[in-house]
Amino acid sequence: MGITGSIGTLLNFLLEIYAWMILGRVLLSWVNPDPYNPIVQFLVRATEPVLEPFRRWIPSFAGLDLSPVVALLAVHFTQRIVVTLFHGGMGGGAIGSLIAEMLGILHLLVTFYMLLLLARGGFHVHSWHTFRKGQPPGIDLRKPLIRFIFQATEPALRPLRRHVPNFSGMDVSPFAAAVLLLMLLSILQELMVGVSGARLSLHG
Repeated sequence: MGITGSIGTLLNFLLEIYAWMILGRVLLSWVNPDPYNPIVQFLVRATEPVLEPFRRWIPSFAGLDLSPVVALLAVHFTQRIVVTLFHGGMGGGAIGSLIAEMLGILHLLVTFYMLLLLARGGFHVHSWHTFRKGQPPGIDLRKPLIRFIFQATEPALRPLRRHVPNFSGMDVSPFAAAVLLLMLLSILQELMVGVSGARLSLHG
């Protein structure tokens, strides 16, 4: 295996333990544990430095803290990087595989965010239509799903709204942002095709 492979195995093992610690903290939060219990205190101190940054940027959904889910995905992705670099070597094939996986995950995240923007744009159209008919807007931010969509998309729309004019009184910034992300998805798709072609040429 060599020293490089041994280091990779150790790092992967430590990341696996950390993932179980995050999962353990999630499970404990469901049963209202004793906050003075040493095990509970250890799990909180060990996982909070990772969860706290995610918690600042990821809105809760229906009162649920989604930061542990995202943190688990981040740990899993880091494990894939470790396995690729330490067990696959630093050759072009391993680096190409790593880049391809990163592009694939980024493509998936951008696609999901674009769908959130389109959903918010749909709410804007519905609210604008009901307002034009003389009825009160039909957006109820007390509903968890609607509140999540608005909280997740607002950081991206707030600066864009200053440069995108309204259309007959309707905020069209979600559609403008979706178009920009569609262009980004096209670029990512081209990059993924290019990386896949480079990997095939290396193995050919």
